[in-house]
Amino acid sequence: MRKIQILLLLIVSQFAYSQVKNADELYKTAKKLDSLIFDVGFNKCDLSHYDSLISDDLEFYHDKGGITSGKQAFTASIKNNICGGPNKVKRELVPNSMKVYPLYNNNVLYAFIQEGEHDFAEFYKGKWNKGSRAKFTILWILDGKEWKMKRVLSYNHHL
Repeated sequence: MRKIQILLLLIVSQFAYSQVKNADELYKTAKKLDSLIFDVGFNKCDLSHYDSLISDDLEFYHDKGGITSGKQAFTASIKNNICGGPNKVKRELVPNSMKVYPLYNNNVLYAFIQEGEHDFAEFYKGKWNKGSRAKFTILWILDGKEWKMKRVLSYNHHL
């Protein structure tokens, strides 16, 4: 009987802390942060807000490009490779692919996991050319009152 009670508690707790709904405030926060990192930073090359959004000890794992460690290295990589390269690259979040999972410690939100898929395109010879699609997972940590991008996985890049 005790095992059944524990099992039921585990099942119920999974529902309490599972993926948030699209209308949830945390989902909206994740969508806004995603837009600041990618739409503003990556696509428009405005990196001015990266200092407040990216953890100093960021770890970015890419299945094609290896590991980037630290905020400075990540920002320089975007600046030099995405914004400073001969061909502009843009990223678009695949509609309805983003999911957000809150992380709690003693019922206090301290982080969330954002996962989804994104498409890339390259501007070459006067037009946008479809690039790869990839999956991503981002760990966002609450640092004081600010969300910081702490760990990133970018993987399964394919055409």
